[in-house]
Amino acid sequence: MAYFLCPETDGTIYNAFAYYRLSKEDGKKNAESDSIGNQRKLIHEYVSKHPNIVLIGEAYDDGYTGTNYDRPGFQRVMEAIKSGSVNCVIVKDLSRLGREYIETGKYLSMVFPSFGVRFIAINDDVDSGNSKSGDDLIVPIKNIMNESYCRELSKKLRQQFRIQRENGEYVGSFVSYGYLKDPNNKHKLIIDECAANVVRLIFSMKLQGYNQQAIVDHLTANGIPSPLAYKESLGMNYKSGFKTSGDGKWSVGTVRRILLNPLYIGVLIQGKRGTPNYKIKTMRNRNPTDWVIVENNHPPIIPRAVFDTVQKMMERDTRTSPQRTTLLPLSGVLFCPDCGRGLCLRSVSRGSKKFYYYVCPTHKQGKGCSSHSFEQTRLEATVLNAIKLQAQLVVELEELLRQIDPNEIAAAKLNQNDIHMQEKARELARCQDFKMKLYEAFQESLIDREEYDMMKQKYDRQIRDITATLDRLKQQRASLQNEAADGREWLDVFLDCCSKEKLTRDMVVSLIDRIYVHEDKSLEIDFNYKNEIAYYQSLVRQFEKEAS
Repeated sequence: MAYFLCPETDGTIYNAFAYYRLSKEDGKKNAESDSIGNQRKLIHEYVSKHPNIVLIGEAYDDGYTGTNYDRPGFQRVMEAIKSGSVNCVIVKDLSRLGREYIETGKYLSMVFPSFGVRFIAINDDVDSGNSKSGDDLIVPIKNIMNESYCRELSKKLRQQFRIQRENGEYVGSFVSYGYLKDPNNKHKLIIDECAANVVRLIFSMKLQGYNQQAIVDHLTANGIPSPLAYKESLGMNYKSGFKTSGDGKWSVGTVRRILLNPLYIGVLIQGKRGTPNYKIKTMRNRNPTDWVIVENNHPPIIPRAVFDTVQKMMERDTRTSPQRTTLLPLSGVLFCPDCGRGLCLRSVSRGSKKFYYYVCPTHKQGKGCSSHSFEQTRLEATVLNAIKLQAQLVVELEELLRQIDPNEIAAAKLNQNDIHMQEKARELARCQDFKMKLYEAFQESLIDREEYDMMKQKYDRQIRDITATLDRLKQQRASLQNEAADGREWLDVFLDCCSKEKLTRDMVVSLIDRIYVHEDKSLEIDFNYKNEIAYYQSLVRQFEKEAS
């Protein structure tokens, strides 16, 4: 191999520091030629041919990008320069020093010269100690080419990651607690049953009325390792992006993130955070419209019905009494139909006995409204009876559905969805046609500008609403195609309540959205899944009509 040998006439001895760098992308593309070992061999051979250069130190950065200079190896080089022990830096080529045009140019034209440091890039024939090599035109061009390479590589990688995410491939370094990367395909997720059982326990306790702190206390008391401690026990070099206590213990924040994470129902959300471009390495939160969301991507740990119920509970969570570890069965679901506020529990002492009543807080505070009071025990018994009646209705419906082929039900659901989509598509076409005719009327001076603008806004709003509905229907169709033939897990929620003789927190939050307590003590119960029940009732009537 031939090198450019600069004429050294002043007899200066250069104390040199060799610097090597290999990024992950370089390693994938050209591992042999750009390896740290190859760079070291090249520089050592060069130094052996230049007796006035003494190699006194080496530094390297393996796996670091060349777009910024905050690298531990390069910082060692700068420390040696600032200490005055080094007056020469040698690299294999300019791209090893860096791939950012402005910053690289700053080091070559300002930083190194200010310290009297000679810079040598062997393969690019750049030597600041020789005025004939690396002239003012060639070096900037090479720097621009290096930065261009980095920019184009960044674009390709971002595009590739986007495609992978849209295809449901997991591209993160670590998987959320409860899952593992499939050993046969690192971009697919499989359930880690050991951790998944803890996730199921957390959701179950939440349904039973435990708050996040009570769940933390239970997990800690039973010696269950936190996600951080568990990953470390598996030998993972894992670092959380969230602030922790530093001792790997469970925290309220950890439990809350688990309860809110849609990953546990098979929904993969990626691209929530990222860098604006290849030059800025600080991660930032992205707009939700830029997230990549893939439904039904991997096996769920938590049923969707349970997850949806917990999300509602997280929004409405009320304070747990200091004397209790769990919420009362009806906490957060009782409302006054007049003022809309949630009912609160109050106690009344009569002799040696204490009675508890749910009352309207507006009335209690003397700010109007009526009492809407209802004794706790009687109210819970009334609600339990209403749930059993609703459950009996569902049992009868389930018996009728058993007589129908599940595949026929699935086909009927798809058919109804398609009919609704066709109706909306025709409605969209009509609105677009009206909008076009409106413009023609304006052009022909049949209406003035004010009338045109007003009517145009109306049709634009209708078109947006119909388009949004069509998008939802398309998503529903995809879900219908992916779900099981019966796809009626909500039935089990009701069927499980038939044999229970006591009102429980999980029973209430799973089956009831709101309860309105009227002044005459009548109840208006808004049950969950009422749309599903009505939908299947219509299907049963449809099949009975066809059978007759």
